[in-house]
This record gives sequence, C-alpha cells and structure tokens, in this order.
Amino acid sequence: MTRRLVGYELTLGEGWTVVPEAPFDVAAWAAQVARHLVGPDAPSPTTVPSLSPDAAQAFTSDPVADLTAAVVAVVEAASGTGVDALTTAFLVRDPSSGTVDAMVTLVAQADLTPEAFLADLERLVAEADDPPYLFAQQVEADLPAGDGRGAHLMIGHVDADLGQEVAHLEERVVLGVFPPGCPDMIELTAVSAGVGVFDDMPQAVLDLAAGLTVELGQA
Repeated sequence: MTRRLVGYELTLGEGWTVVPEAPFDVAAWAAQVARHLVGPDAPSPTTVPSLSPDAAQAFTSDPVADLTAAVVAVVEAASGTGVDALTTAFLVRDPSSGTVDAMVTLVAQADLTPEAFLADLERLVAEADDPPYLFAQQVEADLPAGDGRGAHLMIGHVDADLGQEVAHLEERVVLGVFPPGCPDMIELTAVSAGVGVFDDMPQAVLDLAAGLTVELGQA
C-alpha cells in the first residue's frame, strides 16, 4: 500500500525564526520580533553629527526599524509566491545590523518524482532571462528524511537605471526531499541576502535539511 506525506517538521538552529501562519498583522509581528531579537541593550539610533538635521535623518541607523522592515520584506516575499501552505523562516545572525541573512520556505508537493522535479528546475534555468541565472549546479545528498535533489543557483538582478549591468547577485538553493516509498516530496528553497553570506551555501542548506522529519500515512 502506498504511503503518503501527511506532515513534516523542520528543526531549526540558533538565529532562525519561523513566520506564523496567515492571517496575522505582519507589521506588528515584525516589530515585535525585531525588538525581541535586538534586545533592550540595542544601540540608540545613530546619525552623522556633521550633517544638518534633515540630511542626517537620511543616514540614521535604527536596528529595530531596519530589522522590522527586513522581516516584513521576508513575509511579503513568501506571500508573493501565491503558494498555499508555505512554511517560512528567516535567519538573523547579528540583530544589531538590522538585516536578515537568509530565508527559507518549505512546501509539500504531491506526486512529484525526482526526475520531474529536476526537469522543472532545468527548464526554469534554461528559459529564464529576467532575471538571468548566471550559474546552476546540481546538489545531491542522502538525508534522514529521504533523497535530496536540487540545484545551487546564482541569479543576476539588473537595475533599470544601470542598463543591462547586473546590480547584484542572489544566491539560492532549491532542494527537493523525497521520502522513501512515497510519491510525495517537500520542496525547500533557501535564499541568502547576498553572495558570501554562507561559506558554502549548498552544504549549509543540506545541514539545515538534515533537521527535516516527515510523517507518512497509508493512502
């Protein structure tokens, strides 16, 4: 009898925060999380003393406000996918910087084989030109939850004001986890804030995926 995927759980390490299920007040929740992560000993907003008050305001650094905006951006990026039942989490290594280092999303997919999943990835990379995929390399591993198959990608984002020059690079890993004896899978997508956030992003994502456990039931 076929076993089907009925649930999953990802154990996350230090620095990761899970986004609650919708609906919720995104702005209020992001501000609460930012204040908690930065903590009561956060440095006060800083300005450049030599500038006029109006000019200095543009250079003001407020880690709580900056981190709040970054967390809101993560939630909006996840909701913008339009994918239902999406699990989202984000990594903040240094809250005082006001930045999010990476985000990860997970979603269950029914009746998707490793071959079909990889073919979809290859087609996406081959056909994409906005933004272009500048680098793609397969990722494979045996994970506790099943076979891991996917790709390590570098994506070039273009700034319209700079013509066709690549303004910045996005590094991501898309990984499918295929439980043995089950036709369903879990798709994990990790996106870093920039190249160099991880010394070895594919390995970091595989380490993260090692914390994935699945629940299977009879069809």
